[in-house]
Amino acid sequence: MYDARQIANWFVTRARRDDRNLSIMQLLKLVYIAHGWHLEMTGSPLIRNKIEAWKHGPVIPDVYNAFRPQGVYVSETARPFSNEVNPYAADVLEQIYNSYGQLPAGQLSDLTHEPGGPWEIATKRYGYFAPITNDIILPHYQMKRRRG
Repeated sequence: MYDARQIANWFVTRARRDDRNLSIMQLLKLVYIAHGWHLEMTGSPLIRNKIEAWKHGPVIPDVYNAFRPQGVYVSETARPFSNEVNPYAADVLEQIYNSYGQLPAGQLSDLTHEPGGPWEIATKRYGYFAPITNDIILPHYQMKRRRG
């Protein structure tokens, strides 16, 4: 399991290779989506950090707090976290970046607000800032896999 800021750093570094900066919202959604797919593929979490249901979707507060001081667009990695991950995780992250990394923030937000999805379940149960736990993330991504 990784610290979510390390995964975020991976995405920041990867986007820079394409001469791009990600918005804070894109970064948050990419880390969340990577976590969901990793959980579905391996049965184990990618990140150990808390995920919460904020108004605009799932947010990892540790990532938000580490990157938000840069403004709307993120151009630098968060210190002292590395961007190194094992080869399997790097492959998963590359797939996520290739599938979702070019999407605008609003579209990524819409993807994380799917009816019946983890964000909706958490907010209906407990309101905004409710935890989005792996036990509601996993079945959602398993269902996404079955639907293709």
